[in-house]
Amino acid sequence: MSAPRLTIGIEEEFQIVDGDRQLKSHIDTLLLAAAGRLGDQVKPEMLQSVVEIGTRICRDIGEAREEIARLRGTLAALLRPAGLRLASAGTHPFSHWQDQQVTERDRYKVLEEELQDVIRELLIFGLHVHVGIPDRERRIEVMNEARYFLPHLLAISTSSPFWLARDTGLRSYRQVVWGRFPRTGIPPEFASYDEFENYTELLVRTGCIDDGKKIWWDLRPHAVFPTIEFRICDAATTIDETLCIAALAQAICAKLLVLRDRNLGFRKYMPNLIQENKWRAIRGGMDAKLIDFGRQAEVPMRELAVELLEFVDDVVDDLGSRRECEHLLAIARDGTSADRQLRVWKETGHLHAVVDAVAEETLRGVPEVVLD
Repeated sequence: MSAPRLTIGIEEEFQIVDGDRQLKSHIDTLLLAAAGRLGDQVKPEMLQSVVEIGTRICRDIGEAREEIARLRGTLAALLRPAGLRLASAGTHPFSHWQDQQVTERDRYKVLEEELQDVIRELLIFGLHVHVGIPDRERRIEVMNEARYFLPHLLAISTSSPFWLARDTGLRSYRQVVWGRFPRTGIPPEFASYDEFENYTELLVRTGCIDDGKKIWWDLRPHAVFPTIEFRICDAATTIDETLCIAALAQAICAKLLVLRDRNLGFRKYMPNLIQENKWRAIRGGMDAKLIDFGRQAEVPMRELAVELLEFVDDVVDDLGSRRECEHLLAIARDGTSADRQLRVWKETGHLHAVVDAVAEETLRGVPEVVLD
């Protein structure tokens, strides 16, 4: 049985960095410069030193590669004349949230009034992957089962070991900051799409949220698009890391759908059990030992990476993503962005060198874009 062809969409949040390696509030100028080239594929975020890009709907990971390369390359070219650079990591090593300017948009004013310092401190950067699943019941079924793999994807993506010029001792401090928000974390299990819809409508009726977009779980059915959205990952530094994570998310969904077509479900676990593995991924990244709940034993994440590739092996060729998925072996061997950042810091003693390394890796493998 061949794997279903599931579309992919990728959103990346980037740091805008100046010559002093500090974050630079520059989003309004960048949006004006980008309007004619990228249109609505480039967007602001709460803080003016953050820029978000989103791919078009991609039929496969090859299209996603072209999109990510074009978007990263174009943003870098637009920033270059101002002496600014693009950098991709879950946190900046030393810039302080109190020094950032809030983007002047009504939506952000409402959020600031609602969330206060919780959102003012949101100086973090993530990678979101959408996987298209047109049938809404299948969307919920896949979400219920795919939750198990969220800590694995987080461990692979970890890129935020620093916060306010300190080594936090964690590989993903971004998750600590993000975890202060309401309606975040591992989603609950839903028996049907109707149950999820009733839950969302209750929150809207009681004034908790305006719409489903304010449900910020690590994995959610999107409020507008026929996708499930993986939101757990730190911003990926290299383009190969971004594509590896996106390809794995797509392959996990495809494999779970294939199992369902064979009347073979994947075991579902309590959110609190999955949260135990999430904490281990936050703390250790690829060096972590996660719990295999079936075996009731700790297993090194590097072993689980190989097992994950074995799990999706029979769908990746149909999806055309074997190369991207197997980049996971390089991550398991060499470590994540967080590991590389920590190595640079220990070798140089300078967090400025960490920023330089992240900025260089952000454009590694990205063809240079020459503006007209």
